[in-house]
Amino acid sequence: MSETNKSSLGAPGLIGIALGAVTAVALGAAKGVAVNDRRRTGVSKSQARRLPVEPGGTKHQKVRMVDGGSINVLTSGLDVGKAPTVVLLHGVTLTSRVWFRAMADLGTDHHVVAIDWRGHGLSVAGSDGFGLDVLARDLASVLEQLDVRNCVIVGHSMGGMALMQLCADQRAVVQERVKGLMFLSTAAGEVGLATIPSALRGAVRGVLSQRPLAKRASWTLPGDAGYSMVRVTFGEKPDPTWVEEARDIVGEMDPEATAASFVPLLSHDAAKAFVGLTVPVTVVVGTKDRLTPPAQARRIVGLIKQAKLVVLDGPGHMVMLERQTEFVELVRALTGVASG
Repeated sequence: MSETNKSSLGAPGLIGIALGAVTAVALGAAKGVAVNDRRRTGVSKSQARRLPVEPGGTKHQKVRMVDGGSINVLTSGLDVGKAPTVVLLHGVTLTSRVWFRAMADLGTDHHVVAIDWRGHGLSVAGSDGFGLDVLARDLASVLEQLDVRNCVIVGHSMGGMALMQLCADQRAVVQERVKGLMFLSTAAGEVGLATIPSALRGAVRGVLSQRPLAKRASWTLPGDAGYSMVRVTFGEKPDPTWVEEARDIVGEMDPEATAASFVPLLSHDAAKAFVGLTVPVTVVVGTKDRLTPPAQARRIVGLIKQAKLVVLDGPGHMVMLERQTEFVELVRALTGVASG
């Protein structure tokens, strides 16, 4: 682990990355992926569909939201009360499935809770839509209804942004139930769009809000372009199964929910969310993260006095897959569980 001092990309690079990220994830779902795409990675379609395996003993339950939605909650590992609790929050277009490998490791000495955000996985959106304030409210409801206490919460990408919103809107919940926070591959402000002219940002937001386009969000470009759409979220030399796993997960996302989930991220601003925050915080990012690069992580640390910054050499946006061992050890450091 090391901290990089490389200068951030200029405006043109950020514009390309930002628009590429929005297009890649919003339009790059894995439905209908051509066979030659999978051959490029050396992973067969049948192999990809078998990955990953849900940890043994995992339990599912539905938590009802005030607007009629429901959140799918997974629990695994040691029984609650017998070990520290870790809550895992995935990013946009992903699901709790992306945590399965880490859940298996953490479950040996933790009680693990993972959720599917509304409109993702087995969760259902209610009448209030997909705003980060709504996600924060959903998270607070899950913590309260399951009576989760003294936990460490890990928020990846959009999950980290929703966690920031929880700090802003539901500080009493944080103070009562949380002992530590990890912001993983995420940002405290607009996702890579800060240097784009406001008129262009509005256009991107408007396009994603159009229902006809949203219905096409599951389309995938053929050949190498389709592969590259998901590959861009990884860093150096990812295991091919990780790329296929991500493609399959994204491909399960409802097209309209995909677009609707992106829109709030374009106006995300958590600058005031951390005022008075006292719990320990770890901020983790990979040096090859093109979606929320190290500069975004440093901005978060600049807003939180007690935050610890960890920059991992090599991984991209999917640190929990690319650096599973290091990620799990960082979580253990926050929960106070000594490595075996």
